[in-house]
Amino acid sequence: MQPQWAAYVAQTCQGDPPHAGMAQIYAEVAPANIVFSLVDVALKAASVRAGLQVVEREYGTLELHGENPADVREAGAAVLGKLKTTLADRTPPEVVADEVVTRVDPNQAQLINRMRVANLLLEHETMFLLEITPAGYVAAAANGAEKTAPVKLVYAAMLGATGRLIMAGREAEAVEGHRAALEALRA
Repeated sequence: MQPQWAAYVAQTCQGDPPHAGMAQIYAEVAPANIVFSLVDVALKAASVRAGLQVVEREYGTLELHGENPADVREAGAAVLGKLKTTLADRTPPEVVADEVVTRVDPNQAQLINRMRVANLLLEHETMFLLEITPAGYVAAAANGAEKTAPVKLVYAAMLGATGRLIMAGREAEAVEGHRAALEALRA
């Protein structure tokens, strides 16, 4: 996990807060209640911690993280085993909406800052916005952008029918971060 993403997850998680440099997985499952047995099997299979276990109307979402990427992969394998599926069977990401807004107007920046969960969007910065399904892929997009470009995480939402991400910076940085976020979704 990149530093800004890890800080966001730590701020918003229900359980154990992660920190930068940890490995992480998200899973969205249906029916929603199966998330409880999936977290159980993952925590018993590997040295990982749970940061999120949410049951919504349609989906259950879990987040697991750990210091050792091999442990996180082992926990993921336990989840897949319980589901009797493979990683190749997962639903691929679909970008529902994708925008880059240059030189954000001061009024619009303030509107966005009222909904932000992380950094402030400053007037005249460039922001990129992604709406992704399944929502959990927001984590891959945000980490990919932050790893590649000096962009700021402004807003992220990973629960519900779609995930949403807003990141910002100087125009060249935001454009590069946007490209990297989309590339991370294709990986």
